[in-house]
This record gives sequence, C-alpha cells and structure tokens, in this order.
Amino acid sequence: MKEAYQINKIYSIILILAGLIGITARYFEVGDWQFTALIPAFFGLVLFFCTTGIQNENAVIGHVAALLTSLLIIMSVVMLSKGILGDAGWSRKQWIFLIVIVGGIWSLRSQIVYFKTQRKRKASKNKS
Repeated sequence: MKEAYQINKIYSIILILAGLIGITARYFEVGDWQFTALIPAFFGLVLFFCTTGIQNENAVIGHVAALLTSLLIIMSVVMLSKGILGDAGWSRKQWIFLIVIVGGIWSLRSQIVYFKTQRKRKASKNKS
C-alpha cells in the first residue's frame, strides 16, 4: 500500500484536474464560466499543500486533511443524490461527483490506516 501522503497527493491532483476540466467543459458547452466548478480544485489545492505535513507526520495537518476530505465526500454525496433523484440525467457533473467520492474514500481510508499505525508506533515507543 502506498503511504498516506502519496495517496493524498494523487487525490489532490485528481481534484485539481476535475475542477479545471469541469470549468473548461462548461465554457465550451455553454459559453460561460461557472466558478462553482472550481470547488474541487480549491479543495485539491489545499490538500496538496497538506501533503508535506502528512509526510512529516504532523498530526494537526493530517487531521485537517482528513476533515477536508470527509467534508468533500459529504458534499459530493449530497450533490450526487440531488442529480440522480432530480430530473437531471447522468451527466458530466455526476461523473465528477462520483470520482470525488470514490477518490475521497480511498484517501480517507489511507489516512485512517496511517493514523492507527502512528498511534501504535507511539504507544510502543512509550512502553519502552
């Protein structure tokens, strides 16, 4: 399994690309800029800057990254359910939400495993 910081970096790049593709596709389809498409890119940028802190085992930054990832997953699930349950068809937005959810779960799982490993390591160090 890859380290949590590597998975966080990959997920943040996916989010940045999803936001940029979303705003670009909207411009070419409709002809206007919808800046809400940059929400994943903003989260991706913040998570990208958290990567170094996660790599250096900074617990605060790791928890901030986990909180932001959880918030993004929840927002995407809500928005995906609105699109699926509404009269809208399965479009570009739904695919982006699905990518954000799956990637977020993957990233969050790696962060949880990382936190558990870090706690076990600190507990065994304190026993010695």
